[in-house]
Amino acid sequence: MCGRFAFNGEHWPESVAIEPPITEPNYNISPQDDVHCILMQNNVHIITSMKWGFRPSWSKKSIMQPINARVESVSEKPMFRDSFENRRCLIPATGWYEWKTTPLGKVPFYHRLENDEPMLFAGIYDDWNDRNDSIRTFCILTTDSEKAISHIHQRMPLIVPNSSVDEWLNQGTVTSNHASFEVYPVDRNVNSTTAQGLELTFPIRTLFD
Repeated sequence: MCGRFAFNGEHWPESVAIEPPITEPNYNISPQDDVHCILMQNNVHIITSMKWGFRPSWSKKSIMQPINARVESVSEKPMFRDSFENRRCLIPATGWYEWKTTPLGKVPFYHRLENDEPMLFAGIYDDWNDRNDSIRTFCILTTDSEKAISHIHQRMPLIVPNSSVDEWLNQGTVTSNHASFEVYPVDRNVNSTTAQGLELTFPIRTLFD
């Protein structure tokens, strides 16, 4: 799964064919946060703010708002199927966090591309409305982790390479998503959803190094 991620707000992937908005850095993006996401309308990229935590348009207001969906079954699940077919998006990120159980308890690990370039997570979205509220929500699609990082967690975000951006937005397919990652433990301060700062992504030494 992916329960927290980071985006420095400055470096957008080169494949985003639109001038990005000014985005404040957030090194601890958490469920229910508002996030700038990319989608396609009339064959043009647009960037719009969405809330992380998926609420389909037909649902009643509920606390059940999944933040992830498995890409292997997203086309079959009634909750996600229509959005996967018609409303796909991309979420810019510079890294994400996963927690591993160690002799020291659960330790957060930060994952980023080896070249530290920004990346794009595959996502789906929907618009939910009632008489008093209107929100656009999204969830991140996950896939099996690359073998080199599967010891931290068996699932990871589905990363869309620059060469497959329009392919994903238009067709819901990704030709190849293999990438090499750097993974290291970070401070437990990231456990708090209110914690912020670039230092959350800095590596720390642990007794099990």
